Amino acid sequence: MKKMLMRLISLLGIIIFLLTTASACALKLSEEEVKVIVRDVIKENPKLIHDTAVKYAREQKKKQQEEKQKRALEESFKNRIEDDISDNCPAKGPVDAPITIIEYTDFQCHYCAKGAKTVDLVMQRYPDKVRVVFKNNPLSFHKQALPAAKAALAADRQDKFWEYHDLLFKNSSKLNEKIFTGFARDLGLDMERFEKDRNSKQIATQIQSEQAHAAKHKLTGTPAFLVNGVAIKGAYPAEYFARVIDRLLKDDEAANQ
Repeated sequence: MKKMLMRLISLLGIIIFLLTTASACALKLSEEEVKVIVRDVIKENPKLIHDTAVKYAREQKKKQQEEKQKRALEESFKNRIEDDISDNCPAKGPVDAPITIIEYTDFQCHYCAKGAKTVDLVMQRYPDKVRVVFKNNPLSFHKQALPAAKAALAADRQDKFWEYHDLLFKNSSKLNEKIFTGFARDLGLDMERFEKDRNSKQIATQIQSEQAHAAKHKLTGTPAFLVNGVAIKGAYPAEYFARVIDRLLKDDEAANQ
C-alpha cells in the first residue's frame, strides 16, 4: 500500500505540473529534473497530496472490505448452519414465514442494540415473510449481560419479553439491578414470579444451552444472525439483510417451480 501511494503522489505531482505549465508538452526533462519538480510540487501542494492519498487509501480499504464481505457471504450460503429452536425461545412474526432469523445477542452490547433496530426495520420491510427467534449469548466481559438475559426470559414467562427487550436495549449502557426490577414493575409484572423465574435453574440452563449452540456454530461475537442458516456476523445494515433475504426468496421460488 505504501509503495502504491508513493507512486500515486509522484504521478499526481507530474499531472499538476503538466496542467499548470503551458509549455509542458514541449519540455524534455531528465529523470533527475522530474524528481526535483515532483518534490517541489509536493512541497507546494501538501494538502492536495495528503487529501488525495487519504481518499485513495479509503477507497482501497472500502473495496477490500466489500470483497471480503462478498466472499464471506458466499461461504455462508454454501455452508448453511442448522440450529435448533426451542419452544422456550422468544419469537415474533408469522409461524409459517419462509424466512427465519435466529438472533444471538447480548443486552449490554452496543452493536447488539443497533442490530435489534435493524431487525425491526427488516420485519417492517418483510411483514409476512420473516420470523425472528431470539437467543441469548451474553459475553463474559459484559457483567450485566447475563443478569439482563435472565430478567428478559423471566419477563417472557409473563408474555412481556419484547417490551422488556426494547427497554433493555434502550438502556444497554447503564444496566443494573435497579433497572431490571424497575422495568418489571413498569410493565406490571408479578414481581414474586419474576424474581422466582429469573433466579430459576430452568432459565439458567436455557441460556447456557444457547451459549453452547453459539460456540458450536462459531458465533463467538455479538450480534450474530442465522437467516435460514446463512450466517451474518455483526451489526450489518438493513440493506445487507435485504440482499440476503431477497436471494433466499428467489432461490426458494426457483426451487418450487
